[in-house]
Amino acid sequence: MRVRFSDLAINDQEIAMLRRVHVYACSLRELEPESVDGAEVGKMLFHLYQQGVRRETALMRMLTTGEAVPGVGSG
Repeated sequence: MRVRFSDLAINDQEIAMLRRVHVYACSLRELEPESVDGAEVGKMLFHLYQQGVRRETALMRMLTTGEAVPGVGSG
Protein backbone atom coordinates (compact mmCIF):
# COMPACT_ATOMS: atom_id res chain seq x y z
CA MET A 1 0.00 0.00 0.00
CA ARG A 2 1.35 3.37 -0.98
CA VAL A 3 1.11 6.21 1.54
CA ARG A 4 0.89 9.74 0.18
CA PHE A 5 2.08 12.81 2.03
CA SER A 6 -1.42 14.27 1.79
CA ASP A 7 -2.66 11.28 3.82
CA LEU A 8 -0.25 12.18 6.63
CA ALA A 9 -0.45 15.98 6.55
CA ILE A 10 -2.60 17.86 9.05
CA ASN A 11 -3.94 21.21 7.91
CA ASP A 12 -4.42 24.33 10.04
CA GLN A 13 -8.13 23.65 10.65
CA GLU A 14 -7.37 20.14 11.89
CA ILE A 15 -4.63 21.43 14.19
CA ALA A 16 -7.04 23.99 15.64
CA MET A 17 -9.63 21.26 16.20
CA LEU A 18 -7.07 18.98 17.89
CA ARG A 19 -6.03 21.86 20.16
CA ARG A 20 -9.66 22.48 21.16
CA VAL A 21 -10.17 18.82 21.97
CA HIS A 22 -6.91 18.67 23.93
CA VAL A 23 -7.74 21.73 26.02
CA TYR A 24 -11.27 20.43 26.63
CA ALA A 25 -10.11 16.96 27.71
CA CYS A 26 -7.41 18.41 29.96
CA SER A 27 -9.81 20.87 31.57
CA LEU A 28 -12.23 18.08 32.48
CA ARG A 29 -9.35 16.22 34.13
CA GLU A 30 -8.13 19.42 35.78
CA LEU A 31 -4.78 19.17 33.99
CA GLU A 32 -2.61 21.81 32.41
CA PRO A 33 -2.26 20.92 28.71
CA GLU A 34 1.52 21.55 28.91
CA SER A 35 2.01 19.24 31.92
CA VAL A 36 3.34 15.68 31.73
CA ASP A 37 -0.17 14.31 32.26
CA GLY A 38 -1.54 16.77 29.70
CA ALA A 39 1.02 15.48 27.21
CA GLU A 40 -0.27 11.95 27.81
CA VAL A 41 -3.78 13.13 26.93
CA GLY A 42 -2.30 14.67 23.79
CA LYS A 43 -0.66 11.37 22.87
CA MET A 44 -3.97 9.56 23.25
CA LEU A 45 -5.66 12.22 21.13
CA PHE A 46 -3.10 11.96 18.36
CA HIS A 47 -3.29 8.17 18.42
CA LEU A 48 -7.07 8.28 18.00
CA TYR A 49 -6.67 10.78 15.16
CA GLN A 50 -4.11 8.54 13.43
CA GLN A 51 -6.52 5.62 13.79
CA GLY A 52 -9.12 7.54 11.79
CA VAL A 53 -11.24 9.30 14.40
CA ARG A 54 -11.63 12.71 12.78
CA ARG A 55 -14.83 14.18 14.20
CA GLU A 56 -14.32 16.65 17.05
CA THR A 57 -17.29 15.38 19.05
CA ALA A 58 -16.16 11.76 18.68
CA LEU A 59 -12.64 12.62 19.88
CA MET A 60 -14.02 14.55 22.86
CA ARG A 61 -16.31 11.69 23.80
CA MET A 62 -13.59 9.06 23.50
CA LEU A 63 -11.08 11.07 25.54
CA THR A 64 -13.49 12.05 28.30
CA THR A 65 -15.69 8.98 28.69
CA GLY A 66 -13.56 6.24 27.16
CA GLU A 67 -16.59 5.44 25.02
CA ALA A 68 -15.83 3.80 21.71
CA VAL A 69 -17.18 5.23 18.49
CA PRO A 70 -19.06 2.66 16.38
CA GLY A 71 -17.06 1.52 13.39
CA VAL A 72 -13.72 2.67 14.80
CA GLY A 73 -11.15 0.51 16.51
CA SER A 74 -11.26 -3.17 17.31
CA GLY A 75 -14.50 -4.21 18.80
